[in-house]
Amino acid sequence: EVTRSPCVIYTYGLSPFSTEAIALLKGTGAKFETIELGPEWFLLGPKASVKRAELEAMTGQSSLPHVFIGGEHVGGLATGPGLAALQESGELSTKLSSAGAT
Repeated sequence: EVTRSPCVIYTYGLSPFSTEAIALLKGTGAKFETIELGPEWFLLGPKASVKRAELEAMTGQSSLPHVFIGGEHVGGLATGPGLAALQESGELSTKLSSAGAT
């Protein structure tokens, strides 16, 4: 699932961090796939809760969003290193380009 698009972001709809991460990706002009797990973390159904647990086991990160570029987990908005730090350092556009997202 994390490799079916050059950039994949797992979100939940009412998360301001998810909203900001999506806006940041849109601002780069990148092609990305959004997988919304539910409207809010405490409203996740059984299937979405399992997916969130799988993402945590895979990445060590429990919070959403989860962003994968070229199949590599880059964190969330501000975690692990996160989209914001990658954007600030200039690495985000390189990663997106290398993955074929731009």
